[in-house]
Amino acid sequence: MSVTREAPRVDISTTDRPITAQAGAVLIRQATKAVGLARAVGTHLHLKQRTRGFSEEQFVTGMAEAVALGADCLDDLAVARGDLVQQELRGFAVPAPQTAGSFLRRFTLGHIRALDVALRAVHRRAFELLGIGPGDRLTLDFDSSYVRSYSSRRQGADPTWTKRYTLHPLMCFVAEFATCLHAKLRRGRAGSSTGIAPFVTECLRRVPAGVHVRARFDSAFYSSKLFADLERRGVTYICGVPHNPRLLQVIRGVPDADYAPCVDKEQGEVAEFGYRLASERVFRRYVVKRIAIAPGEQATLETAGYRYWVSVTNDHITDAPTLESEHRHKALVEGGMRELKENFGLRVLRKHGFMANWAWLLVVATGLNLCRWTQLLGKIEPDRDLRAKRLRFRYLAVPAMLVRSGRRLMLKLAAGYPLLDRFVAALARLRALPLPAG
Repeated sequence: MSVTREAPRVDISTTDRPITAQAGAVLIRQATKAVGLARAVGTHLHLKQRTRGFSEEQFVTGMAEAVALGADCLDDLAVARGDLVQQELRGFAVPAPQTAGSFLRRFTLGHIRALDVALRAVHRRAFELLGIGPGDRLTLDFDSSYVRSYSSRRQGADPTWTKRYTLHPLMCFVAEFATCLHAKLRRGRAGSSTGIAPFVTECLRRVPAGVHVRARFDSAFYSSKLFADLERRGVTYICGVPHNPRLLQVIRGVPDADYAPCVDKEQGEVAEFGYRLASERVFRRYVVKRIAIAPGEQATLETAGYRYWVSVTNDHITDAPTLESEHRHKALVEGGMRELKENFGLRVLRKHGFMANWAWLLVVATGLNLCRWTQLLGKIEPDRDLRAKRLRFRYLAVPAMLVRSGRRLMLKLAAGYPLLDRFVAALARLRALPLPAG
């Protein structure tokens, strides 16, 4: 017979010894230095009229670092602010929630554009450190998502089909690195493709010159005007196609002999055909995937016993099954959206001002990117895609004590920390990266 021993009673007290629960912040901070975030913000964003208090780069880097470490909203900045060890290592405190809110409310459209220019320089620097240059290829996934607002009094919040007041940002993710390349806030009633052309232009400016770009869209962005613009820029694209009776009639005319098996699916067949819109003279390449409706499932006269998925592309080299597989993997962008909402607090935008919410959206996206750049540049478990929750648990939320040895500061981690060797090696790699010129 075994007796389970009860946990002993624990009393609570305090200590003046410098301790931190976020020793991994030194990794985030080193990645921030490598990509030049503070320098870019300080160069391009001039929002304050007085020099006292926090500077623009301290506001942005402090909030982005807190978001990367797990802050979901401005109120969480108070907890990050209480970590005096990180304050000493950082060189300044995290802004208080009220101070950060006042800073965000100062943003105008001009300040948003200035912050965009700063983040453009940061992304180009990150691509340089990741070895992306002329001749390489990047895949950009474009999508939009509804973000909840708690009140109809928020500027730009509209009632939508979600039965809630929401805002509707446009997002672009880099498929190879799972980073958020760009984000643009729109009011809730904006259509999925509203403003997509200038947004694509802004995204392409963040990509190094000479890089081959593949853009992927879902059917909500289907537009011949967008395709013509991408073709003029030399960008290859794959876009989902909404069904209409004329298109379905063409699909039903594709011979069965033209279909080939999918490359990474046990079921389904793929074929291609040329098609043009009634209002255009340009024929484009369309790829169709079909799956036979199982016995007993509801069929329609239009689909003739099959379910169809159609995409259009200007890639005339890659075979149809490979293109279908590549477009299907665009669904990975949904993972980026989910990551922002579940692990970075983007499930709701709480500010009353539209520009304040837009600025916070850019800060949240920067927090996600700092986590990804820390893993990529520090080569932390490179064979595994660490989501923020796992990265924080393993490498960021690490308890440590700050001590002084001579004139040097030292973080003492627990001797039993099982990932100590990886932690130290990642910090060494990040410190070895060259800092931006200037």
